[in-house]
Amino acid sequence: MSASTASKDRKEKRDNQNKNTANEVKKAVNARLGLTSVPNTPPPGVPRGDNDSDTSMIAMNLKGKDRFMYGNEASKYTNEEMEKRGLLSYNPTTGGYSNVVNGQIISNANTIKYGSSNSAMGSGDPTGAMTSIPLSKEMLKSQNKFKGLVVGALSLGMPGIGATAMRADAAVALKDAKQSGAAYDDYTKKFDATQKGKKFTSLRNTSGLIQLGLSKGKDKLGEVFGN
Repeated sequence: MSASTASKDRKEKRDNQNKNTANEVKKAVNARLGLTSVPNTPPPGVPRGDNDSDTSMIAMNLKGKDRFMYGNEASKYTNEEMEKRGLLSYNPTTGGYSNVVNGQIISNANTIKYGSSNSAMGSGDPTGAMTSIPLSKEMLKSQNKFKGLVVGALSLGMPGIGATAMRADAAVALKDAKQSGAAYDDYTKKFDATQKGKKFTSLRNTSGLIQLGLSKGKDKLGEVFGN
């Protein structure tokens, strides 16, 4: 076996181990959240937004607004589950987490949390725990509204073609925020396809595909694991 083949095999084995660990963490977090998909008619007493999508994810073990806006809890539970597995350590003084455990740097901690793509919660990357936790419709709606407003405001300070592209991107995000049900149905199809390693092409009549995730995984490990 050549050195390059052996190196490739080691990388593949490491990647598979990271993916399996991320999947275990995701399952544990989903169970703690009580994350499930509900139709437009949720159980009695469960709050919901507009009812123009087929389904929405809901964290049944949480209460009130957090049932649909469970991002903070998902991140907190992910950190806690990773700590149990010796992938992170908790600093009670700062209230944050670090990938330095017993003096050793856990180099794969970021990958296990944010996937090989180092992307945001709900992006669909199957190699990460947080990336494999889907957004709810209300989370996506809030994200698109925020993105549309922020990108639109930033475009005011940009010249020429750059400003035009940013305004177009902002317009799509605001349209998706307004048509949140249709946007969410599109999102869930893309999320499921990405989880399976398949390509997805939107059939919606927008001027561009929505970009999932406003904030990607932080480049500096010291910034990754705060709640």
